[in-house]
Amino acid sequence: MSCLLKASLYFTAAGICAYWGAVFSGAFPVIELVPGYRSWFMSFLIPDFWIAITSLLAVVLARFDKRLSAIAMAAAGSGLVFLGLYAFAYGFNSGLVYELTGDELIEIAIKIYCLTMGAWLLVSAYRQIPGPRKAAPYPPLTAAR
Repeated sequence: MSCLLKASLYFTAAGICAYWGAVFSGAFPVIELVPGYRSWFMSFLIPDFWIAITSLLAVVLARFDKRLSAIAMAAAGSGLVFLGLYAFAYGFNSGLVYELTGDELIEIAIKIYCLTMGAWLLVSAYRQIPGPRKAAPYPPLTAAR
């Protein structure tokens, strides 16, 4: 695993912890911008920490088993992609993505980070799996009689 990949995984986990720390300390207040927004926003706490844990797990497992590390990295990457797509869809459907306040610009940057980092982690997880990447030798399909 490259140093850049490790640093990115650490940064993702640290960023999630810092973000939620800012939310719970009041430094980044969650305002009810549209009905139900605060409840929707707070529902991301556990999924975000899943991403943080799998990011750290990918780094730790890279020292022992590249395949398990790749699974953890794919879990973190797919979680980030899902989070980014879901948050963008909510922003478009609620109209929040069009209200360019300072807080929303931060949220848009986070969504873009989630999508790009998630895609990169998925590709990196695939590349981390050792061995040849040939198609499995399955027998040809034949028509049932």
